[in-house]
Formats: sequence, structure tokens, C-alpha cells
Amino acid sequence: MIKNYTNTLKKILLQPRDIIDGFIHSKESRKYQHPFLFGIIGMIFVLLMSTIFVDFSIETDLSGVEAESEQLQQIAEWIQLVTVRASTQFLPLAMFVLLIPLLSLPGLYFFRHQTDNFYSNLILNSYTVGASMIALLAAIPFWMFLDVPLTDPFMNSTLPGVLVASVGIWVYRLYFQVSDVMGWIRIISSFLTGYILFVLVKGFTAGIIGYMFFAINRIIEISGG
Repeated sequence: MIKNYTNTLKKILLQPRDIIDGFIHSKESRKYQHPFLFGIIGMIFVLLMSTIFVDFSIETDLSGVEAESEQLQQIAEWIQLVTVRASTQFLPLAMFVLLIPLLSLPGLYFFRHQTDNFYSNLILNSYTVGASMIALLAAIPFWMFLDVPLTDPFMNSTLPGVLVASVGIWVYRLYFQVSDVMGWIRIISSFLTGYILFVLVKGFTAGIIGYMFFAINRIIEISGG
């Protein structure tokens, strides 16, 4: 399985069209890993590596939040905690669940002449996101040694965003064989649109989860009292 994963990763980073088109159109036994299994393995690997090497203990920074009550302060703390974790430690999970379909949506417009349907975009972005996750390994030394809190936007937004986008756009470039300015505009616009949607949905989801954690914790406190 590991050998199959590494062979698939190398192929995606060097000749993505062969493996992606092969999966979409070929009905024969496939030589490379299924795109969703490929993503799951990458997700688990990066999540484990970051969890082992990085201390994700977070001191919430609510200096810019004006809370009228202690409860609102606690809600803001929970939401910030979940949001930062979703953007660092659990970013591979968020990418697997949300980024794949959200990249596929703008692809229906920007790649309407290059891909057949939503399924084609889904397979393309499953492999693309699976490969992009590995770039997050480069963020681990920054999270470990840089004297900047994880609540800083550079640590939880800019750094992982640049790493993921660099690999994602690289795969797009190779797959669509970009050779002109309009091609570059198309792939960058599609990826950035999908990633912006991902950031918005991830933030909204993290807010809901953070509030749920606050509510559960509050219920436990009341029951214990």
C-alpha cells in the first residue's frame, strides 16, 4: 500500500494527466491508488506527523473581541480554538472533507471546455488535494520552532494556504498543459475561487462546532453543579 501510494504521488506531481484521465476513462484494473484512498492515506499521515511533533496547545487571543458577558467571551474562545485547530492540526481532514468538492465547483466553469462533468472535476481535485496535503509537512518546522503563536494569521492561514496552493496549481498546470497567459489565469482563478470558498465554509463550520463544544461544556458544568 505504501509503495502504491508513493508511486501515485510521484505520478501526480510529474504526469497527472496519465493517472487522472486513466482513472476517469479506463475500465481496466487500475495501476495506481484510488483517489479517495490516496487522499485518506495522505490525510492520516500528515495529521499524525503534525500531532506527534507540534504542540497545538493554544492560548486564545481575544484582544480584538468585545464581549458583553462572560458567556460570550467563552463562546468566542471556543470558536477561536476550533478555528485555529481546523486551520493547523486538523487542516488535512478539513481539506479532504471540504476542499475537494469546493475546488470542483468553480472547475465546472473555468474548466468547462477541458473536463466533462462534475465527476471529472471531483477526481481531478481528489488527486490534487491528496498531493497538496503533503506540502503541509513543510509547515511543521514553522509551527514547531517559529516564535509566533498559532493564532497569528501567518501561521494558520498564510503559510498553509501558500503551501497548498503551490502544489495544487502545479498539478493543475501539468494536467491542463498550460502554455499561455489565459491558461495561467484560468487555473489560478479556479484554484483561488475554490480555496476562498473552502476558507469561508471551514470558518463557518468551525464556528458551529465551537459553539457546540461551548454548549456541551456548559451542560456538563451545570449538571456537575
